[in-house]
Amino acid sequence: MLLAPFALTDSSLNPRTMRVPPSPSRAIPAWLVGWAVAGALALICFPSLRGGAFAGATVPFWLLGAPLIDMAWITRARWMALGRRRDH
Repeated sequence: MLLAPFALTDSSLNPRTMRVPPSPSRAIPAWLVGWAVAGALALICFPSLRGGAFAGATVPFWLLGAPLIDMAWITRARWMALGRRRDH
């Protein structure tokens, strides 16, 4: 059981004074684009990979859904900035 709340007493842990290291480039890795393209081609060329009663939609997710979600996550800052620009 927790009896006392946690407190930040060290100034280096204060989020207002903490320096954030520069973020790496948010470019989409080539292997991720290749994964999505290869997955799309596999789903187009092999209809059996599209899922069924036994496998459900797990294979299509891992072939196409997962890389697309990763790409959206990597570029989320761009999408949020675009949304903010459209609101104003």
